[in-house]
Amino acid sequence: MPSSPSVRPQPSGPVLLQSGRTTYELIRPLEQTLHGELLLARRHFDTNSGDFVVLKRLSRDCREEDYRRLMEEVAITARLRHPGIAGMHDLEGTTGDPYLVLEHVEGHRLDTLIELSAQVGKPFSEAFACYVGAEVADALHHAHLLTTEEGRWLRLVHRNVSPRTIIIGTQGQVKLTDFGAVWSSLPERQPTEDDVLPGNLAYASPELTRKVALDGRADLFSLAAVLLHLLTGRPLIEGSDRVTHELLDLRRRVEEAAALGNGDRAAAALVTELKAQMRKLTWSFIERIRSLTLREVTDATRTLSAGLRPILRRALVPNKTDRYPTCEEFGRELRLHLWRIGQLYGRREAEREVVALSRRSRARSAAPRATAPAATSAHRVSRATSRRGASPAAGRRKRDAPPR
Repeated sequence: MPSSPSVRPQPSGPVLLQSGRTTYELIRPLEQTLHGELLLARRHFDTNSGDFVVLKRLSRDCREEDYRRLMEEVAITARLRHPGIAGMHDLEGTTGDPYLVLEHVEGHRLDTLIELSAQVGKPFSEAFACYVGAEVADALHHAHLLTTEEGRWLRLVHRNVSPRTIIIGTQGQVKLTDFGAVWSSLPERQPTEDDVLPGNLAYASPELTRKVALDGRADLFSLAAVLLHLLTGRPLIEGSDRVTHELLDLRRRVEEAAALGNGDRAAAALVTELKAQMRKLTWSFIERIRSLTLREVTDATRTLSAGLRPILRRALVPNKTDRYPTCEEFGRELRLHLWRIGQLYGRREAEREVVALSRRSRARSAAPRATAPAATSAHRVSRATSRRGASPAAGRRKRDAPPR
């Protein structure tokens, strides 16, 4: 006879949810998303501790449209199988309170690395940018070709390619994340509202802001804009970083005010005022993206090397018909450039470059300073998170629905 089961060890942190013999222990909040949040959790399988995962859940005051968009993300992400895309493990929780269980990639987000590079005054190598760009291009090409089980082309467009959705793993691997803003031809797809634009403004293609028919060349443009920022330390359109941060702050304030409930008239008035500020800021910047000229692209890429300059310029052409036809071809050109300059660059080289940057950053932080250091972005996230309360599981919105 089998021996009696041992007592299940209790997780040391708060338990977010339990599904069968699997328990999800909260490690820490990661970040706010457009309509919810990401949490780092650890899975415990019966008596054994398991791996780390990322849980995505909706905010307390989310709308029915947000729920349907999350289900669309589930339908898309479950079909994606590529080493360069952070995958989905499962869908947990209840119908009214779902948790999307995603792959956790240990490493650094690209926006964090760009900030570190600027702080220490050490730009990334051209080879690093080409390697990252080629890897993400491969992942995007896979997504762009995705079909249904019946062979129908889904016409996917990620629409949120940015340094925040690209992770460099601890072993130099590159992962594309967050298909929450994806466009597809799924029959049950949720129409996109204007509020999906703020997270994409800094790297958005002109056609994305016009709400016209999209294809993979919109993602290609965004990836090229990311690489330009990585190489030059400056975004394609001056001031886009500031606008993005202001919009994120306004969205956070909207969520905080909306959490007070519809019965609070002052909070409702504040939400209306903040949304008006967001629309004004968004559309003034959208006009700048729509009016992007070839001359501006030429000026922005002027400092690039002679071999890489024409590659980025073609990828950033405002008229999509003049860009590379696919991300596959763009990635091939980036790899050919590495070959032409005699660079053998892969995971090991990327790992070494990131480690060297991190060491420089730590050495600089350890150096004595005359004045107190300013709060880092991580500190700001912690303070923003603390406003939600000590227990992320508290006060969750529930629908009257049976468990899954």
